[in-house]
Amino acid sequence: MTSESQPATSAPGRTSLESLAWHRAFGGLAASLDAPDFWLAAVRTIGAHLAFDTWVALIFHHHRPPRILAESDEDDGADEALFQDYQRGLYLLDPFYIDAKGRAREGLYTLADVAPQRFRHTEYYQRYFQRNIVADEVQFNCPLDAERTLCLSLGSTRAFDHAALGLLSLIQPWMLALMRQRMHFEFEGEDGTPPGPHPWHPRPGAPRELDSRYALTEREREVSQLMLGGSSTKEIARRLAISVETVRAHKKHLYAKLGINSQSELFSLFWQARP
Repeated sequence: MTSESQPATSAPGRTSLESLAWHRAFGGLAASLDAPDFWLAAVRTIGAHLAFDTWVALIFHHHRPPRILAESDEDDGADEALFQDYQRGLYLLDPFYIDAKGRAREGLYTLADVAPQRFRHTEYYQRYFQRNIVADEVQFNCPLDAERTLCLSLGSTRAFDHAALGLLSLIQPWMLALMRQRMHFEFEGEDGTPPGPHPWHPRPGAPRELDSRYALTEREREVSQLMLGGSSTKEIARRLAISVETVRAHKKHLYAKLGINSQSELFSLFWQARP
């Protein structure tokens, strides 16, 4: 995807003039909180100091698919198909989504902070993330309440270095404050939410089955999701607060129910089940 940004040129605070320009830019963002192009203005402000290739502003919901507020734009329409696939189910394998759902944390987080050890070996990473997203990703997380987290994600075809992460850490307080205030001008229920969640999305109070043919339990669904997201048996056990032996038993049962023998086959079934 085409970058909206330019290579990093300077960090805020290096000289008085640069500091003035930086603070003036954020002042302009505060003045445009109610503008339709706020998110584009925000990433362009960051992009004047930091190189990245893709971006998306979205809201993670615990009980329905994420709502995309704004995203990087491509003339060939590739980005639209990309985010449609994401909303139709791939978000369930996104390490940022899994982390936000499990422990809504405020701040700046990197892919290394949230991704499990085997993430880069998953079908999701190799078929989708690496080809369609980027090599590295950072995200500003702003929990709104017990059910929702507002996020601004930046992706890069190269790993963010220490200088880039340091700059993002410096602007974190301003960015999170602006994001929180922006929510006064975002309206839930408008365009940006797909018609229905993936069958594997957790549904409190609903029958705990992924498919009537297989009747996977909610725990088996959770194990499947974490497996496809790259979590090892030990990581799944820690996250779900169950024993390693119990995780192995769930894996054995769900493989038998689904009639499969590999995670590749599990991913194929997951992908075929999307809305």
